[in-house]
Amino acid sequence: MKYIYIDESGDLGEGRSSTKHFVMGAIAVDSPGALKKIIKKVRRDNRKFMHKSPEIKGNKTDKRIIQKILKKVNNSEYEAFAIYLDKQNMDKIPNFYNHHELYDEIASKLAEKIKITSPTCIIVDKSKFNQDYINRFNDLFSSKLNNSEGHTISILHGDSINYKGLQIADLISWSVFQKVEHQNSKYIDLIETKKIFEVYKN
Repeated sequence: MKYIYIDESGDLGEGRSSTKHFVMGAIAVDSPGALKKIIKKVRRDNRKFMHKSPEIKGNKTDKRIIQKILKKVNNSEYEAFAIYLDKQNMDKIPNFYNHHELYDEIASKLAEKIKITSPTCIIVDKSKFNQDYINRFNDLFSSKLNNSEGHTISILHGDSINYKGLQIADLISWSVFQKVEHQNSKYIDLIETKKIFEVYKN
């Protein structure tokens, strides 16, 4: 069984205060326990910094702790994927009428990059609360996965406070965001086994 956790950084807005990029990141592991153990150990070793923080978040957690976590992830068995959109290319995205559909179209591009080689559980950080929106996402995402052998796929939408793997996925997407938005690659460079793609590029 494979587990894939997906989270995003940036926003899909187009206002003056919006980000210039939108990133979706994913981490794939054979066991969720490995990621849970990393978070648990780092929290225990840094409890004086972490006691008021219920979860690890790229935009809130101390940057030294983020680096420690990424180094530990890099020493484990994992695959990391990320796609990013430069919002100057927003007009090249077909078939969307609202931000829910735009999110789904971008996520489908991430799905195309993930090769499925065994039954897989995909856990997405929950941003949709309407069941119709959730069903649409699941149908589109699963149809775009590189799953030529037809392995069983399940997709869950969960809260990152309950899934430590989502907290790691948050750090992956945040690290890529730092690179594309702020030209700061020191975080994502700590992750060696990664594939990063720009989508809807000029």
